[in-house]
Amino acid sequence: MQRWPVPNSIGIILVFLLILGINTAIASEQNSSSVQRLDVVVEKTILHENGSWTQGLLINEGYLYESTGKYGESSLKKVNMSTGEIEKVFNHNESIFAEGLTFNDNKLIQLTYLSNVAFVFDIDTFEIVNTLNYTGEGWGICTMSEYFVMSNGTNQLGLRDLVTFELIGVVNVTKNGTPIPYLNELECVENSVYSNVWLTDEIILIDINTGNVTDSINAEGLLNESQHEQADVLNGVAFDNNSSEFWITGKYWPYYYQVSFELNDTITSPNNDNNSQHVENKELDKESNVFDSKIFIYSLISILLVCVVIWIIDLKLRVNSEKTQVQESGGE
Repeated sequence: MQRWPVPNSIGIILVFLLILGINTAIASEQNSSSVQRLDVVVEKTILHENGSWTQGLLINEGYLYESTGKYGESSLKKVNMSTGEIEKVFNHNESIFAEGLTFNDNKLIQLTYLSNVAFVFDIDTFEIVNTLNYTGEGWGICTMSEYFVMSNGTNQLGLRDLVTFELIGVVNVTKNGTPIPYLNELECVENSVYSNVWLTDEIILIDINTGNVTDSINAEGLLNESQHEQADVLNGVAFDNNSSEFWITGKYWPYYYQVSFELNDTITSPNNDNNSQHVENKELDKESNVFDSKIFIYSLISILLVCVVIWIIDLKLRVNSEKTQVQESGGE
């Protein structure tokens, strides 16, 4: 009885699967390059009240509107964009922890963290004219032409009706196929959403139709060492529709920054040493990404499973071959 040449077949299959796994991982690495890496360039600064725990930021008709959080410190502010002076303020009572802020139909909508209610303010008088109910945590919010987009600290963005505030859809946000949690303060620009990623110096640009991250913006190094010691995390991104300018700030930060986003390796900022280290780390990440790829790992696991199956088949064939030889010898 002629036996299947198993060892040679195993070698061929292993080489084929190994090449397939490497090619898949390389393809994954190539796909990752579709996420553009942008850096922040500071164009201008104005003073920001560094006692403000910034939760939401937007621009309307030449003014900055800011939501601040924490129990006993939550407020809504109207800020002069030329001087940074606070021209109007509404202070919440101690039971409210305010969160994200957006604008719609000449009204400001301010979320709360755990109270399951959004306050609707008249933008001119700062009077509360309505409340909107929802379930779950409130983090960030912005307005598109057909719905509100709202974050809750996960990788999901909720789409809510502009009138009833009912949840009408959910978008899962991923970066190269990996979910991105801690989506925080939001800014809607056309069909995209800019989101701060909580506890990082990253702002991501999200295609609302697919949930895919298309751009990753590095906002590291805007504060010098002494400023950083007094401040907390980046939080607050606003787009001026009239001038097409972006403004960003953070919790307890000393400034609002007018910025542009550029495809550069370094940031024009007060702390370039940190930025250089960041660039070096990014290059190391690129080099190791092929071997860290989930797809590559899954391919290797598949190879191992195939090897086990082939080994079992080979073992059975050997046993059957030996039995046949014994029987033929006995027959002779």
